[in-house]
Amino acid sequence: MVRAVLYLLLSVLLITILRSVIGVLAKMFAGLAGPGSDAGRRPVQMGGELKRDPVCGVYVSTATSVKITEGGQVLHFCSPACRDKYRSGQGAQQG
Repeated sequence: MVRAVLYLLLSVLLITILRSVIGVLAKMFAGLAGPGSDAGRRPVQMGGELKRDPVCGVYVSTATSVKITEGGQVLHFCSPACRDKYRSGQGAQQG
């Protein structure tokens, strides 16, 4: 019984050390990616008004949304994919 408890404590200790080493290595490799690695991302702004995406129903900030104006009304989308899906659906309805 004592041997099982010692093995359990040793396992917990080894797992803790391994997780720490992996965390340090992950931070080192993330630093190697360089400052230009986030070039394709848009900055996330906190706060602001939320509008609902008419395609997927997600609420998105007006500051970061993808916008189109249709019929004098501004529509807000969470992504270019939802915007394109909306446009293709509108074209199919008109045609």
